[in-house]
Amino acid sequence: MSKRVFLNLEQRIEVLRQYENGKSARKSSELGVYSGTPGWVGRRHFSFRIEPLFNCGRTQINKAIKAKDLILKEYEDFKFRGVKRMRHKKYVDINEAVLEWFKTVWAKKIPVSGPMIQHKAKELAYPLGIENFSVNNLWLDKFRIRNNITCRSVWRSGRCRPQLM
Repeated sequence: MSKRVFLNLEQRIEVLRQYENGKSARKSSELGVYSGTPGWVGRRHFSFRIEPLFNCGRTQINKAIKAKDLILKEYEDFKFRGVKRMRHKKYVDINEAVLEWFKTVWAKKIPVSGPMIQHKAKELAYPLGIENFSVNNLWLDKFRIRNNITCRSVWRSGRCRPQLM
């Protein structure tokens, strides 16, 4: 059995470009042409297959084509560049609300710590109607990674100021 190949975001964008340029996600036999014999098929022009270019299966190509809008949106946001799988997050509303709060606090040059972010997330979960929201260190770490938040020391003031990278 061959090893599974997962396409990252840049590769999926390239799959979409190839598809828009006329390459097919279908097998050559389904197109009515023997493999390796490009040419005219009926009244349509035979287009070459995509999956051999990326060494992956047809299912993965078809899923990328179906999720075209989502993939293009993620690519435009410049997030998750090296991520191979896009997972749908449960608490998107809380994450967005905490990030907006963080940006306003950061703009005022107020130092923010991890426990402050966790406390604000707990506060925002209740008005959003989300129950059983666990604000633990794992959530905080993933939130920081997802939004490129780091904490760097500022030696002159002696205070730690988070920075968006």
